[in-house]
Parts: sequence; structure tokens; C-alpha cells
Amino acid sequence: MKTNHHTRFSLVFFALAAMAVATPSGISAQEPVLSAQTEHQYNDDIHAFILKRLRQTTLQREKQMNKQVQHLLVNLPNAEKLYDETFVKITTAVQEDTTEEGKPEINFVYNISYNCHHFEGTEDDYPSGAYQWNTSNSCRAICNLTKKMIEEQLSDIFASGKGTTVTITSTTDAAEITHIDYKGEYGDFRYMPAVFNDENVRISVDVKDGITTNAQLAYIRAQSVHNWIDESIAALKGSDYRYVTRCFDMTGPHYRRSSLQIVVHGAFDAAARSLEAALLNDEYVDFNIPSIEENLNSKTYALIIADEEYTAPLPNCDFATNDGDVLHQYFVHTLGIPTRHVKVLHNAGRQEIYDMGIHWLKDIIKAQSGDVHIIIYYAGHGITNQKFAPYLMPSGIDVSKIRSFRTKTGNLPEDLVLKGGDAEKVLSQCISFDTLTGWFNRVEALSYTFIIDASFDGIQRSGKPFFTIKKESKRYRAPRVRSDIVIFMAADGDKTAYSFIDQHHGFFTYYILKELKYSRGEITFQDLFNNVTKNQAYESSLQGKLQEPAMIIGGKLGENWGTRTFINN
Repeated sequence: MKTNHHTRFSLVFFALAAMAVATPSGISAQEPVLSAQTEHQYNDDIHAFILKRLRQTTLQREKQMNKQVQHLLVNLPNAEKLYDETFVKITTAVQEDTTEEGKPEINFVYNISYNCHHFEGTEDDYPSGAYQWNTSNSCRAICNLTKKMIEEQLSDIFASGKGTTVTITSTTDAAEITHIDYKGEYGDFRYMPAVFNDENVRISVDVKDGITTNAQLAYIRAQSVHNWIDESIAALKGSDYRYVTRCFDMTGPHYRRSSLQIVVHGAFDAAARSLEAALLNDEYVDFNIPSIEENLNSKTYALIIADEEYTAPLPNCDFATNDGDVLHQYFVHTLGIPTRHVKVLHNAGRQEIYDMGIHWLKDIIKAQSGDVHIIIYYAGHGITNQKFAPYLMPSGIDVSKIRSFRTKTGNLPEDLVLKGGDAEKVLSQCISFDTLTGWFNRVEALSYTFIIDASFDGIQRSGKPFFTIKKESKRYRAPRVRSDIVIFMAADGDKTAYSFIDQHHGFFTYYILKELKYSRGEITFQDLFNNVTKNQAYESSLQGKLQEPAMIIGGKLGENWGTRTFINN
């Protein structure tokens, strides 16, 4: 039996002085990036990074599961459908704890529950006096969804052989109970431990006496769920069970519910040890970010657009949020751009990008009479139109009017090709490259640099099919840009830009960050591009998804683009 006491997960670290900093291929050796901080502080930083990375992983899974859940609910058989105002939600967590022997562990926590926002939806709850799990549409839904999530989305975690604790929470309303027949489906219970209305109690139920209290009714509802889990979910065999029951002081069906929490003990212990070893090798660009003099780069302004979340059935763009957040830290700390000079837009739609981002930059350029350097970064999905012209696909695409996106499976069909009205409705909500660069055609500045980490070839970062638009031309054409614009592209417009799963970044963004880390930002555009090309191509090819970056350079820049840097003081 595991304890509920939370404690700091203690890791054993090597002394800082013993740490050798790896130098990536193509980069001359530097002094160690690590700052001279105490071993205690350094260990605390590693501990915080490990928890952050594990939480990023679980949040990624959580988003995927909730997106799948919503589509599974829509496509339930009519007899099992939930009302429109009934909402099922999965939350996950990384939880530090200790075993009874006092050893630290890092657990995975899964919660699933539902809520009804309208009185009509409460018919999804248990009927009065009922206790079997399948008499409640909502309870049946969360049970079946849990089975599907464990077998499909969480199979690696539940196949680890770690111990599991299942907490079943079941409730009743305040309706008075005189007697409810109990058929003994789940056995007789004598003085069984449970929590009732936040107090530890012992509950007994048997066939002879039946159910005569709300505590007994709530407990048997929990036992019904327990029985179903034992019969249906092999990964939870041998789990420890806890029962949390409650009787509300109001009456009504919406007070008669069940929910589940499942804890996988030590689920992340091995991952934490692996992360620790990698951190001691300085393999993560998110950790130990170098700093230069604050506000050194005062003429530079940056717009970061990180579009990760998309409306279903469009898939999310994995790790785009982390790309934007970590790049923001490098802009401020490593490149010395003042904090107020960097704006980050998360999950922004087309209009928000223009109103909150492009307009912001234009006003700054005007106020500073063009005496500024501009950087624009985008991580998200991309697409090409009928003539192969590239478009950025922001978050918030309204999919409701796009007939081809209506799907019972919750996923886009493979090899989906949009044409006609559907294609135009999507493109009207996207931003063409020509438009993006054109916004600045008549706005003079010292320099413009674009960094684009997106695929345009109909493949997601994950390598799974996305969709394409029916073509009228036969080949991709690179955007035409004004003479003082330099664009770093994750890949050519007809090639895929993948994610580097172990690093929680797009491949391209990761290798740009890595170069900035080891050069402390003191690197020319030419060296940056050459090093990223070499190292990214090597690692991505090892993973079976070769990716080579591309450059788009304004026609009149010539070789001068190569001597540019991000630090302009």
C-alpha cells in the first residue's frame, strides 16, 4: 500500500566539476556553458527540469486523449449517447511520492470525470436507487473510455509492470433510503474501509439486509465499477483499490455520479534517471541556457508565433508551444533582447497574428524610424495552395463549414485532398508567405529575419499524413521576397519538417537552439545554417526521417546575408 505523503524526489548527482560538456560536430570547443553555481543549486535545477520535462510529456498525452475522447463521444451508439451538455474530461499529472519503505518515486496520475452543464444532461447520471455501473450513461462512458485510453494511448505506461492504485469516487444525493434490494453481484462486504464524506469509515453490505443507507449505496456503486475493471482491463489486474464516497445534502440526479483516478507508481523513475544522465552530458537545449549582458541587443524586436493546438479533427502540432517558449528564453537571455521587445503568441489565429503581432511590429518600426532589426518565428502547421504557394496554417481554423473534415473516426482520412470550396475556406483562414513578407514591403528596417519551422508537403511533424490541396501546377515554387529579408526554413516546401521527440522540439528549432547555446549567440547566419544543416541531417537520418533545412534570401543581399548575426549592438 502506497503512502499519500508527497515528498521531493531526490536524485543523486555528480559534482559539477566532474561534468564534461559535449561539443556538437562542426562547432569549435568552447568553455563550458555551465555557470559557476553551487552543487546544491545545480541539483535543484536538474530536479526542476526533470519534472518539467515529464509534465510536458504527460500534458502532450492529455491533449491527445481529450481530443480523441470528444470524437468518440460524438460517435457513440444512439442508445449510449450523452447529452450535448455532458462533458467528459481527462486530466493527468506527474506526482512525486514515497513508498512505504521511504524510497522516492515519480508516479503517473490519470483522472477521468464528467460534468453536466444543463439539467437535461443529468439524465446521464444514475437513476434513483440504481448502483450498477452501466445504468449511468456517463459512468459507462468513462469506464469504456478509460479502457480505450489504457490500451491505446497509455499502453507503454501500464505495461511497465509497476504497481497501480485505483481510486473510485461514487456519490449519492440526499434522497432518503429505506431499503434497496442488493442482489449480491459483487459479494458481501463486512467492515470494509472507505472514505465517506471525508471521514474514514467501515462499511458493510450483504444480500440479506440490502442497502439501507446512502453510504452503502455509494459504496456499492464503487464496487460495481471495481468489478467491471477487473473483468475488462487486464492492465489493472492486482491493483490496490480505494473507495471515496459522498452523500450530498441536496437531491437530484446530478449528485449521483462516479469518477476514476488511477496512479501508476514509479512510472517515471527510469525516465528520470535517463534524463539525469542526459542533463549531466548537457544534451538538452532547454537546460542551462547561457546568458549575456541584459538588454545588450536593444535594437532587435522579435515576434514568436507558437501554434500547437488545432480544432479537431485537425491534429495538434507537437511541441510547438515548447519551441516558442524556449526560443523566447534564448532571445532574452542568450541574445540579450530586452524582455519587452519580444512578444509570444500561443495558438493564435490569423486575425490575432495580424492584430497582436504584425501590427505591433509595424508600429515599433514606425516609432523607431526603421532603426530596428526584426525577427519573426513561426512553429505550427503549413500547407500549399493550388499553385504550390506556401501558407502558414494558424490555430483556430473553423472546421465546421469544411465538409471534408466531417469524420466519424475523429481523425483526418489518409491522403485527404481538398478542392473547390473546401480548399478556399481553409486557405482564407491561413497566411500566405507572400502576404507575410508583403506586410513589410513598404516598411524599411535595418534587417528582417524569418525562422519557419513548419511542413508544407501534407505531412505532420509526427510523420503522419495531414492533408493537401488539389494542385493546378506541377511543382513547388519558393516564395519571392524583398532584398533585405532572410528566411530560415525547416525544410523545402515540398519536404517534411519533423519533430525531435526525445528533445520535445521541432528538429529545426532544436538545432538552431543548440547552435545558439554553444556559440552563446555569437554565430553568423552562414555558420548557423551550415552547422544546422550538417547536424540536423545526420541525426534525422539516423531516425529514418531525413530533414535538411533551406534558405530563402532576398535577391540583392548576395553573400552579405552570411555575415549577419542575431546580436546587433
